[in-house]
Order: sequence, then C-alpha cells, then structure tokens
Amino acid sequence: MTSLILSPSEQDFITRGVEKGFRADGRGSLDRREVTLRTNMISQANGSARCRIGHLGLGTDVLVGIKAEVNTWTPGEPESLGSIVCNVECSPSAAQEFEGRGAEDLNVELTQTLDRMFNGPQSGIDMAKLCIIPKQAYWVLHVDALVLDVKGGIVDALVWATRAALLSTKLPRVVVESIADEDGNLQSEFDVVDDAEDQ
Repeated sequence: MTSLILSPSEQDFITRGVEKGFRADGRGSLDRREVTLRTNMISQANGSARCRIGHLGLGTDVLVGIKAEVNTWTPGEPESLGSIVCNVECSPSAAQEFEGRGAEDLNVELTQTLDRMFNGPQSGIDMAKLCIIPKQAYWVLHVDALVLDVKGGIVDALVWATRAALLSTKLPRVVVESIADEDGNLQSEFDVVDDAEDQ
C-alpha cells in the first residue's frame, strides 16, 4: 500500500509510543476504536452502508453504494455467474495528501485490493445467484466506495462497509419465461420488474 513519508520526529514519536504502550489519541496499544456501521444510507442505490472507525472527524469514514445492472453474456465469460466491479475514490478532503492528484495511486491500489477480496471463492459470495439466464444475462454489482476521512484502518473500513452494503442489497425481481420460437425450440426471455426483493 502507498506509504506516507514520516519525518524523523514523527518516527521517534511513534516509536516511543509503542515502547511505552500508548498512542497519540490516548488509547493503549491493544485498545480498539469504536466502530459504527449503518446500512441503507443511499436511497437511490440497491444497497449501501457507511462505516466509521473512531469518532466523527477523528477517525476513518467510508461510504459504499451498490448499483445493480443487467449485463449481456458474451463468449469467454463464465456461463452462469454474475460479477462484482469495484471502484474506490478517496475524497480530497479526507487527508491533506489527497489534494490535487495525490490520491490517484491509492485509489487504484484500494480498488484492486477490494476487487481481489470480493471476486473469487474467498469472498463467500455465491456469484451463481447473480446469473439470470445462463449464457444470456447476469447481474453486475457496481461497488462504489468513497473514503470521506482517513485516520488509519482504511482497508478494514472499506471491507466492513462493502460487506454490509452487499448484505443490504436488494435486486429488482426478474421474471423468466420460456417461449417457443418458429421451429418449436424453447428460448428463455426475462423481464426486470421494478419491485426490489431480497436476493
């Protein structure tokens, strides 16, 4: 992960704190910050969550929204699996280092980290449930994360907020019908209904 450059006095302060068992915010070396996790924060999204580690203005704050869209299957893609596409943006106001183009490398690195965590068998997500019709259509879940404030534990906050947003995601109902063509072969067609339901 992209590291921040620390001055010798900052390094000395951190080293002495570790040796004496305290941190700059008064916590002991094994004390954790309070974690606040709320879901359904964005009404226009299919799922959303906000995770705050620490107190407002003094901790890390991440907002995640999930938008679902139907994608058409193309040869070469898995035949009966959906997909998750991740994007992470660090707000320029989250840290002084992020002003201008300062957060670009970190945005890419956090996006790749989140993508690796939530795509694949290690994620615990059943991608087959995102398939509408094999070799025809599937759901793509767009995970958009915005880092609002950074005071450590950024990956933890991203993962917790993303997991909570995925768990709160409601997909529109899909009606699948089999229709016979001119030759009598059955073809599957689907219609997306606006009513959302738990998936």
